[in-house]
Amino acid sequence: MTEVLIYLPLGVVAGILAGLFGIGGGIIFVPVLLLGFEFIGMHGEVMAHLAIGTSLACVVFTGLSSTIAHHRKGAVMWPWVIKMGPFLILGGVIGGWTADQLPGQILIVMLGTFLLIMSFQLFIKNQVHSEGGVIRMPSIPVFGFAGTFTGWISSMMGIAGGALTVPFMTSHGAPVRYAIGTASAFGIPTAFAGAISFIIAGLDHPERPDWAFGYVYLPAFLGIIATSTLSARLGARFAHSLDQKLLQRLFACFLAILSIRLIWNSVA
Repeated sequence: MTEVLIYLPLGVVAGILAGLFGIGGGIIFVPVLLLGFEFIGMHGEVMAHLAIGTSLACVVFTGLSSTIAHHRKGAVMWPWVIKMGPFLILGGVIGGWTADQLPGQILIVMLGTFLLIMSFQLFIKNQVHSEGGVIRMPSIPVFGFAGTFTGWISSMMGIAGGALTVPFMTSHGAPVRYAIGTASAFGIPTAFAGAISFIIAGLDHPERPDWAFGYVYLPAFLGIIATSTLSARLGARFAHSLDQKLLQRLFACFLAILSIRLIWNSVA
């Protein structure tokens, strides 16, 4: 359990990014966890699944901390969370089951490709809306499709879903700051459902290492949440002091860098 110390700095960085971009930390947890697991010599067959499952478990706590900070700024659209939450849970359960059926390397390539596409979309499209814009509430069928799809993809990839939900909300007139704050809240039910699915799926895997609870590796989980829940609030404060257009561009660049690294490490 001394490995917990290795993951403390990761929690600080991921927490700040979670609050800043509304991502729940997942898109940085997964690639760094993969590097950490490789460093300690973990079995390759379960490495990707453990990274994703552990990431989802961490996202529940970083997302909660980030949501509280954004809520205090009045930047969480709770009616959206209430209507979309059940569909995110459904998608999270389906995503966890889907990931358990796929080889780890395929999961990593899928994650990298998806994030790269989303980064281009965010960088090119003019999705920034003024604070005085009209926010158009989607219908229940739209919430149903978007929530289930987001939960499925996010759970399968170990992320909170901000890469999907932020563009979804800004396309309906939500200002970026509100979209990021609400994305933090969206990530909680998504990650919780996905983490439970990964725990159940990994309980009987023969290559599961010591200190693993299903596909959640406890030393990494404890080390990350020890620091990320506090640093996420700091990131949320930064989000409310930056220019909206700059915030969107930074988010896009961040996604592109991590996605390219994921793909390169998987195919090289």
